Amino acid sequence: MKKSVLNYVCIGALICVGVFACVKKTTYSTTPEISFNSFSPYVGDSADININFKDGDGDIGVGSGDSTRTMWINYYYKDTTTQQYVAFCYGCTSTSHDSLKTSYVIRAPKDSYLGKPISGEIIVRLQQYRHSRKIKNLKYVVYLYDKAGNKSNVIETPVLLVP
Repeated sequence: MKKSVLNYVCIGALICVGVFACVKKTTYSTTPEISFNSFSPYVGDSADININFKDGDGDIGVGSGDSTRTMWINYYYKDTTTQQYVAFCYGCTSTSHDSLKTSYVIRAPKDSYLGKPISGEIIVRLQQYRHSRKIKNLKYVVYLYDKAGNKSNVIETPVLLVP
């Protein structure tokens, strides 16, 4: 009887070791990767844009005393005359095509993830998500940099239909 129980314990231990040996450690590229999650407009002109991220060395965002801007969001609206999406810019001339590129300070997670793979969500409050309430179709182009200066992939949101 004792030998039978010991055999079961040994077999169980070997199975556990085998299972845990097969579990792979999460790894991501040290260049940040982002993807669009959601867009939530609010009454008035503000909205939240929610971006998913992955980074292999956990150096996303800056500390509490740092004002370095690490995320950029470009705004495009549908021109009802041409039916094309146009980059919006303040005071642009016909020869100037710089879009409204708004930069944001993204804070690092409070826990120490530096040097470790990390993934999560970044939610940015857009104070004025469109230049006119007449605009009903818009989209954004988003990218970010980590502390090492690695630029993420550039994403474009799907067309966003707003009230």
